[in-house]
Amino acid sequence: MMFLIRALSLVTYRVAQVSIVGTLAVVTGEVVARYIFNSPTQSSLEITEYFLVAMGFLPLAMIYQRGGHVSVDLVVNLLPERVKRHCLTASAVITAIFSFLVFWFGMGMTLHAFESQTASSSLMAFPMWIAYLPIPLGFLALACQATLTIVDSDRSDVGI
Repeated sequence: MMFLIRALSLVTYRVAQVSIVGTLAVVTGEVVARYIFNSPTQSSLEITEYFLVAMGFLPLAMIYQRGGHVSVDLVVNLLPERVKRHCLTASAVITAIFSFLVFWFGMGMTLHAFESQTASSSLMAFPMWIAYLPIPLGFLALACQATLTIVDSDRSDVGI
């Protein structure tokens, strides 16, 4: 199970990295089309917006795993080691609960867009469920990673 959670974190992270490269390619293509060929495209802004959603939500789990999220630990660092571990576990529990809730509601939104065949109002008519999907996927990966942190902290408390 731990392997699957780590694999999910890594896959979502890699897709976010591909989104960065995709954004660079789209913007570069738009600049070339606009300024060299004097023929701007109609869809580069919309594609870039979808890539931005993926870049923002998909790497959440990997950033959490690496301790990269913003945290205020001035008081926590002054606490005894055992209390500090309990605070970090409580933080992981809150993160997991919040992330599962966002996953649940985000998946509902994504499924609704899929079932109703909602598409963007642009010339692309891009299926919105694809644009929404990075939100629940990123938070599912974050929730699983936080749960893994909780399980690991429970094992360290009992000396396993």
